[in-house]
Amino acid sequence: MLRLSCPAHAKVNLVLRVGPARPDGFHEISSLFLPLDLSDGVRVTVGKRPGPVTCRCPGHPDLDGPGNLAARAAQALRDRLGRSERVDIRIDKRIPVVAGLGGGSADAAAVLRCLARAWKVRDRHLLAKVGLSIGSDVPFFLGSGPAWAGGRGERLRPTRVAPRYLVLLYPRDPALAIRAADAYRWLDEDRGSAMPRRAKASALRPENDLMAPCVARRPSLRVLLRWLEDAGAAAPIMSGSGPTTVGSYADLRSARAAARELTGRRLDGAGVDVIVARSLARMRGAAPWRSPRSASSPSTRTS
Repeated sequence: MLRLSCPAHAKVNLVLRVGPARPDGFHEISSLFLPLDLSDGVRVTVGKRPGPVTCRCPGHPDLDGPGNLAARAAQALRDRLGRSERVDIRIDKRIPVVAGLGGGSADAAAVLRCLARAWKVRDRHLLAKVGLSIGSDVPFFLGSGPAWAGGRGERLRPTRVAPRYLVLLYPRDPALAIRAADAYRWLDEDRGSAMPRRAKASALRPENDLMAPCVARRPSLRVLLRWLEDAGAAAPIMSGSGPTTVGSYADLRSARAAARELTGRRLDGAGVDVIVARSLARMRGAAPWRSPRSASSPSTRTS
């Protein structure tokens, strides 16, 4: 058996501009993706004999099984390559689920990285195509670092971004969870027949076209944004389709001080995870598994 591990880095959308819907139902976007040091730990064991793809997420039984994006990615690559070896996946979740941070897509990409190393797949275009069949964000997580994303997210242009020190607020109330499909549908409803602006990369200014329709339907999110503003965050926004809100700080000390101030607060009777994270210039790839520490994240997280 071959055992590999790979960190599955979370991301934030520092910029997310949404254009019109396409005939295939997806929207044209222009988004600046920043990978974070917050990550899930993904371990993949590849057997020598034929067998199924299995997936376990300790502590998250609802994520176990073949429906997990990571398991679907492994099955898709096996099918594409005509392979049948058993693949066992274990995901130690640290990225909040349904949070707008790309955790599921990151896990899928980490599995593809591991299998590509195990099976000596060097065709990046093939991996990106398989990833895109699983989710629009997966190709980004197969890349190296920050990037502007166009199309539905698959047209990537690497870019350099100065390190960002962030505080993430993730409300644990299930009623505040937002599915990406709902966020885009709400945006279309609010725009009506008005012609949306063309999605285009431009000046680096935090903005998210999905934020207004999501906040209109989840008013409690305004509280999170206000908390970040009061704690000194610069231009707090919602990440992706939310509900996680993100505030930027000048340095790590300021971010940690804000996190201490915000820790322990509750929203609509439920707790709020307060996560300090730093943007990365480069994402790590797959490596032989040695110990659970190999996939640990340096992020600071309090609840």
